[in-house]
Amino acid sequence: MKGTPFDFFVQFHLTERCNLSCRHCYQSAAVPEMGFEEICGAITEVKKTVQGWAMDHDIDVSPSLHFTGGEPLVRQDLFAVLDYASGCGFAVSLMTNGTLIDETAAREIGHARVADVQVSLDGTKEAHDSLRGRGAYGRALDGVRHLVAAGVEANLNVTVTRRNMSQTGELVRVAEELGAGGIAFSRLVPSGRGKGLMDEALTREETGRFYDELRRHRENGKVAVGSRDPLATIGDIAGEVPQTELPVGGCAAGVFGVTITADGTIMPCRRMDLPIGDIRNGSLRELWVESPVLAALRSRESYHQDCQSCTYWPVCRGCRAIALAYSRAAGGSDYLGPDPQCPYQGVSDLS
Repeated sequence: MKGTPFDFFVQFHLTERCNLSCRHCYQSAAVPEMGFEEICGAITEVKKTVQGWAMDHDIDVSPSLHFTGGEPLVRQDLFAVLDYASGCGFAVSLMTNGTLIDETAAREIGHARVADVQVSLDGTKEAHDSLRGRGAYGRALDGVRHLVAAGVEANLNVTVTRRNMSQTGELVRVAEELGAGGIAFSRLVPSGRGKGLMDEALTREETGRFYDELRRHRENGKVAVGSRDPLATIGDIAGEVPQTELPVGGCAAGVFGVTITADGTIMPCRRMDLPIGDIRNGSLRELWVESPVLAALRSRESYHQDCQSCTYWPVCRGCRAIALAYSRAAGGSDYLGPDPQCPYQGVSDLS
């Protein structure tokens, strides 16, 4: 449909089972998993929602499903799920720790019409293995090599902590050597098991320095270097930011997408651990409109303190998952307060 373009994605957790037990994982307990038919029903519900928007509002929707876990490759029906999603018209991505991808799995992923595979790499060998277990680094690199050999676009994703924040240049070189399409950097969210690494989360000042350093690698001609963190983009903004009351960019939680967990629970973002509905028991389209949590995430007046008055609110809003994790660590449950790692607090307030 012609009209206003809208990139909408669902991060779909097929399982919370995993072959690793990472120290920084934001998941904390296993849940009952939907079966194949229930998953197909959930995908169909997302398709109906997107088609309804396009028809009723003249919106040009670009829908995508990002399948992850746990470790999605532990599900025996993974490739049947991927095939069903592609057949429904979705762009399909896979998010994995990479350690289970051998030559056969890489070929099957290619045959499943997966647009790209995101493999987690949390530092060079010592740092990565200290978080994910002995040998995980080598197996992840082997997984990327198998994907590249099979003609599948592979991208690396780094969870940034104090133990790896100085390794950016080395990791970019690793991505180049592997033939990866890109490498992206995301901040640690100290929730789930990751709460035990709170003291490794970057400070406000360290966050600012890290993203300044990251910009120096963006001219790399061999591999795309970037971040989906809204704070990472602020330094690139030239000119005035349009002061809208609704978001036009920034944190995607509940604005440009949602998460569906392995048991069908819907959340604005999996790292927020904030249930708002169940894909099996209602209309996603109705929930998108009626959820008080989603409405608050999209409303400037719902935010607090520096974030509400910040010039960059329409294109940023920080990371809502990190704001919530820090609030919970202090005994609260506020997902609308300032991002505690934001280096721009108190600098860009409107007056």
